[in-house]
Amino acid sequence: MLPEFQGDARSFPDATHYWIDVNVDFDPRREVGTIEGLSRIQFTNPHDEPLSDIVLMLWPNDRQYRAEAQAGPALIDGQLVAGQPELEGLAQRYDLPAPLEPGDTLDLSVPFSISIAGLIEEGNVHRFGITEGVLFAPTFYPLVPRLMDGEWDARTAPIIGDTTVSDVALYQVRITAPSDQTLVATGAELDRELLEAGRVATTFASGPVRDFAFALGPFITKMEQVNGITINGWALPEHEEDLGVMVGAAATQLDLLSELIGLYPYTELDLVDVPGAFGGIEYPGLVSIGTLGGGNVIDPTVHEVGHQWFYGLIGDDQHEEPWLDEAAASYTQVLYHEQASRRGYATGMLTFFRDQVRDHPNPERPIGHAVEDYDTWADYGLFVYRKGALFFDALRGEMGDDLFFEFLQRFYDQHRYEIATAVDFQSTAEATCACDLDALFDLWVFEGGEIPGS
Repeated sequence: MLPEFQGDARSFPDATHYWIDVNVDFDPRREVGTIEGLSRIQFTNPHDEPLSDIVLMLWPNDRQYRAEAQAGPALIDGQLVAGQPELEGLAQRYDLPAPLEPGDTLDLSVPFSISIAGLIEEGNVHRFGITEGVLFAPTFYPLVPRLMDGEWDARTAPIIGDTTVSDVALYQVRITAPSDQTLVATGAELDRELLEAGRVATTFASGPVRDFAFALGPFITKMEQVNGITINGWALPEHEEDLGVMVGAAATQLDLLSELIGLYPYTELDLVDVPGAFGGIEYPGLVSIGTLGGGNVIDPTVHEVGHQWFYGLIGDDQHEEPWLDEAAASYTQVLYHEQASRRGYATGMLTFFRDQVRDHPNPERPIGHAVEDYDTWADYGLFVYRKGALFFDALRGEMGDDLFFEFLQRFYDQHRYEIATAVDFQSTAEATCACDLDALFDLWVFEGGEIPGS
């Protein structure tokens, strides 16, 4: 964490702590790999009722992950407990040896293993797996889901859109991997130990983050410094020409959004070349970019950097209200081109978005639908990303520039590290402008209708 944010971790005395130790084997020629290890978890009951069980999510078993995971049994407060599989193996529920009283902490250790085979660009499986000699492994460990009104938020992710919705937690992760591959991971490197048989063990630690990810591959690297933050770009050698473009765009965007919204609190940001992993995927402190070598590097890069604020720092329910982070990240692309690139390009981008919405059979559809309400990736992208960006521009027009950016800063200050909702978003905007925005939000977000200028 940057010096001014080093107290943030202490602000979460009851945050879940993960200590993870894994061995990674990866054969890029055969396109197979394994991850095996142990996760120790300390979880504190934040609610006012005792808990009788705990759920762990095994996200590598999701449809978007090119992997299969197994876990358990778990050692819970000194007793061995077998897990009960749920959601076709996506979750495991463990009955606690004794009720966990409000404010009390349990200590849980669980072994787990993951087998990885096949390429992530095949079909719809883009989030986790192997591609062009790279192993990309986000959320590879058993994850404690959110508690909502005393119930575990264990649910299957939609086939489109993002998968996880997580509270912030603190991580210390030791990864032992082949020494002839470069390892990139969430957080800051604490220690590196050379082992026998061509292995190296690297330990990483994070501040408050929602997730942990790593990538392993034959990367070359480029680094830039921005206001005390190290931006590391990692690319395949054949994409060296795009590496500088990616890092330069990320540095500019990070500097811009730190000024317009709020400071990026971590000491580094890693951008990793993962061909075919969508256009890019956001994880705290580490993003993948899937378009290097394809001619479209800047927009995926600045979009994923925008996600460091929207979902990474200001969380939301990515299943139920995906526009809160995707529309926001899309609008940060507009801000990048407007203020750091070419204003005319930003205007043209908004015009292009408006034309695309206008050409849809149902352009009046609101942006505030859940992911499962969209039948196709095309409709999801059109309304959540593109019409969502148009909504942010309409909100800016309604509030005026000064109040709009004051609102974004307030939203960041009030909801950093939290899970925010559409109600939080609107109420913060209205408090900032001292105005009623019901009509605007109903038109764009909640009810829909013909948008001005369409």
